[in-house]
Amino acid sequence: MRKNIILASSALLLSSIFFVINDAIINYLSSNDIQFYHFIFYGTPAYLSVPIYLFFKKNLKKHLVSSNYKILIIRSLIFSPMPFITFLALKNISLPEFTTLNMSSPLVGAILAFFILKEKLNFYIYTSLLFGFTGVLFVVQPGFDTFNIYFLVTLLGVFFITLSTVIVNKYNNIATAIGYFIYGGLIIHVTSFIFFLIDPLIVDLRIFFLITTASIFINLAIFLATYSFRMAQKYYSAIFCLVYLQIVWSSLIGLYFFNEYLNKYALIGAILIVFSGIISVPGQIKQVYGK
Repeated sequence: MRKNIILASSALLLSSIFFVINDAIINYLSSNDIQFYHFIFYGTPAYLSVPIYLFFKKNLKKHLVSSNYKILIIRSLIFSPMPFITFLALKNISLPEFTTLNMSSPLVGAILAFFILKEKLNFYIYTSLLFGFTGVLFVVQPGFDTFNIYFLVTLLGVFFITLSTVIVNKYNNIATAIGYFIYGGLIIHVTSFIFFLIDPLIVDLRIFFLITTASIFINLAIFLATYSFRMAQKYYSAIFCLVYLQIVWSSLIGLYFFNEYLNKYALIGAILIVFSGIISVPGQIKQVYGK
């Protein structure tokens, strides 16, 4: 099991970097009238490259076979609003704010792990949840002049993405990680193709390159995250704290490329959220090793 935790943690660490790079590109594209379905349509080759490669390797059928197709379709439906939510949110809030709010996912994950996965929480994790929730309040700042309704849209996306990872963890034996990846993107790609036919857009070479680059990173990130949570099995919440590193990557990219930064209250919230992750470490050790 220790090997699984190391592999899952390494995969999640890489995915956190890839997610932020993708979000940074979307942050730029969303301000240039690129819609989510344009992005998905032009990024389809990156998604299809996996099943096409497996087809020619005569290994595709193994990853398409599942013992429960209903769960795969439900997860695909849950995941499908994510590109729309990401584009909508990043068009109206800064990249550091978006990423910091996404760091509430371990809080949602711990709650879902308790109710759905029946994982036992301990004092450290409860304390971590308290600090994390307080941090989210500082970032959202309800009642402040800086409150933005799109903060809540982002949090809705957090719930969807976290629920999809919980499903992967709970039903880790019904499909391979690649199978989850292929089925997970099926509905959103079909939907985006239909929207693109209704509202087509010809992009220049520079935009096409950015979309292709972001698509490669987001597909890698989704696959690595799926692999990570499937590999973690009974220790779902134990590896989730690694996503807090996204705040670091996002803040650096947001400041350097977009001149975006967190205000003083949001910065306090980010510190509390990171501190929440640090507090959760001994709780995760206790959860994994029972000490």
